[in-house]
Amino acid sequence: MENTYLREILRSKEEQRILTSSILGIEDEYYKLKDSYIPCAILWYGDIKVLIPITHLGIAKLSKSLIRGMLNAEIDFIVIEYDTVSNIAIASRDLAMKLRSEIELPKLKTNDVVKVRIVGVSTKHIIVDLYGKEVIIKAENLKHTFIVNAKDNYKVGESLIVRIKKIDIINNQFELNAKELTTNPFKNIRNYITENSEYTGNVIAFPKAKSGVIVQLDSVEVTCMCRVPAKFNNYPHLKDKVLIKITEIQENKKFIYGYLMRII
Repeated sequence: MENTYLREILRSKEEQRILTSSILGIEDEYYKLKDSYIPCAILWYGDIKVLIPITHLGIAKLSKSLIRGMLNAEIDFIVIEYDTVSNIAIASRDLAMKLRSEIELPKLKTNDVVKVRIVGVSTKHIIVDLYGKEVIIKAENLKHTFIVNAKDNYKVGESLIVRIKKIDIINNQFELNAKELTTNPFKNIRNYITENSEYTGNVIAFPKAKSGVIVQLDSVEVTCMCRVPAKFNNYPHLKDKVLIKITEIQENKKFIYGYLMRII
């Protein structure tokens, strides 16, 4: 297998072939031309160590923290140098992304369903690799239900099935949607909950713009915006088990309202 990996590394260098592996570390390597050290993403291709300098990683800011956020991400790369003595390759993700986008993106069209790789996760969005283009998917386009923190639901290195809502290669504009390909729990919500009834759940968030708490119901995968009556001496804490009363269901707008009955 070692010869196979080496053969593929050499062909990547000679023929601009795209290879794929995962980022497993970060090292500072000496850069002779600038007489300084430069952060590099570390990958392994078989037994061959692959370094991708931050300047060749295809990221907007040359920040080591961005590389940390990409740890475990599966990425494409093209080898630009290989040292037989150290068995180390220098590669570029940027070159691979450009080549991949030139080959694959023209084949895609609006409403196509494709698999993308997650390369970054923030609180309210994720970043995916769409055939060489990094695209941000906001939380509201990931699930039908409220997402407190996308990091709890999505991990770097995972894949995601999405629908292409907009693709404009010339202007570099792309819009992807994952929730359209999942079951909408609000579609038959009244089979699970009804107005003026009481249900248990857990406090998962405290909205900044509104008073009250957001409760994840136990009976169905939806959340409820709950008012906290003035009679409560102790305000509920995060993850508290509570009993709430549903006052309004707006399935078309995907909103459920209620108020807190008691902390269990």
